[in-house]
Amino acid sequence: MTPVMIVTRPSAQGTGFAQAVVSQWSGPIRVLQSPLIAIKSVPVSADLSQVTDLIFTSANGVVAAKDLPIPLGLRAWCVGQKTAACAQEAGFKSIVGPGDADRLAEQIISGIHTGQFAHIRGQHSRGAISQRLKGAGTSCTDVIAYDQMACELNAAAKLAVKGKDPVLFPLFSPRTSTILSKQGPFAAETHLVTMSDAVREEVMFAAATTTIATHPTEAAMVTATLQSLCGLTQRRG
Repeated sequence: MTPVMIVTRPSAQGTGFAQAVVSQWSGPIRVLQSPLIAIKSVPVSADLSQVTDLIFTSANGVVAAKDLPIPLGLRAWCVGQKTAACAQEAGFKSIVGPGDADRLAEQIISGIHTGQFAHIRGQHSRGAISQRLKGAGTSCTDVIAYDQMACELNAAAKLAVKGKDPVLFPLFSPRTSTILSKQGPFAAETHLVTMSDAVREEVMFAAATTTIATHPTEAAMVTATLQSLCGLTQRRG
């Protein structure tokens, strides 16, 4: 029995995650990359000339910001460590957030901040950060700079979910859960690792086990994935 881990993140993020899991796993495993989301830039017409602070809830927002008329060196409020590292590398002054959009909004609102904020985000987003900041009296522009296009499982992944080996899906976003659910049911025994309860709640098919990461971070997802692998390996003998 060789567990099959199907990595559904966009290729850039998925490769690093897969490498982190494989480097810490001593048992058998087969890794398939099958992104369920493709990032596509969209035109931005918002006036960004007065922006003083940026908000990034994904590294994809940082990538999109590079192509916008935004000066480097602005303060960037980032959802977590990974996004903050990307923003710092891109030339912004990163502030590391608590790991999810809701708490990032709370962090910003709880301080005294003047200026013009801009949330650089994708078409599909959670947390309603701009609306919450405006409701708290902080000026914030909602900037949709990219779309997260739904993709089907690729041929190798489709074959795996029809097979006899257990399949493990690490899921990082509610949208990914929704996209995957529409492609089931699956013949193979499936196991899920989700970044949060919100991600788990969007899964619309039965799984043999579900492991929820203790924190909404990639490091916690790696740990949860290793725990899931240990569990299914022990049960299978």
